[in-house]
Amino acid sequence: MSSIWNDFLNLIFPPRPECPFCGRMSSRGDVCGPCRDVLRGYRRETCCQCCGRLPAGRVEPDGPGTLLCGDCRKRDWPFVLARSGGPYEGFLREVLHRFKYAGQRGLAPHLASLMVEAFRSEPYFSGVRVDLILPVPLSGEKLRQRGFNQAALLAGEVGNLLQVAVDRGILSKDFETPSQAGLNRSAREANLAGAFSVRYPERLYGRNVLIIDDVFTTGSTLAAVAAAIRQGGADRVFGLSVASVRFFK
Repeated sequence: MSSIWNDFLNLIFPPRPECPFCGRMSSRGDVCGPCRDVLRGYRRETCCQCCGRLPAGRVEPDGPGTLLCGDCRKRDWPFVLARSGGPYEGFLREVLHRFKYAGQRGLAPHLASLMVEAFRSEPYFSGVRVDLILPVPLSGEKLRQRGFNQAALLAGEVGNLLQVAVDRGILSKDFETPSQAGLNRSAREANLAGAFSVRYPERLYGRNVLIIDDVFTTGSTLAAVAAAIRQGGADRVFGLSVASVRFFK
């Protein structure tokens, strides 16, 4: 009854349009000017050419407009590159918490638009066809607890915007792993060992795949997923997230 009453009140007294990220008044509920300015500022920063993370502090590029973080210098990743909408800080961190932990699923289209902007601004993707989009899966236990897979919601929105097919059934997470929060890279990788598997490798063979997740931290999750689908027959694998943690060179 309360839901019906709230819907009735919203019809008679429509809520004021607000920026989905910060809550400021915004025409038609679009992302407001100040938030747009912050996001444009992130775009002007030089990111790691492989993982897409922004540096924490001033770093010198390796060459004209090029930069590799220390992790990507040392690692031979199973994915080609990853990009994100911005760093995991400020309002992006807050809005992701509201989306992921407070169940505000209506934020998915706005977050996906940010991700697609990052995708389209990466020159590499202008010459490469993405054949398939896969969300990072949750285990059955975690899905029952949360009630939805945030990566799957984002993948659906990104797929609609890019006009690329989304498949939620190819990849599975076969068992629940302890939280990755607070773990270093080696512990994260050990935590995820063998967690992901491919159900229908025939759907992957020879295809370029874009993996969707909410946050890129150390790359351990994307690497584990990419390794599984490469073993399943995929050609090239890329990552796209809402936000990524800054790196220290």
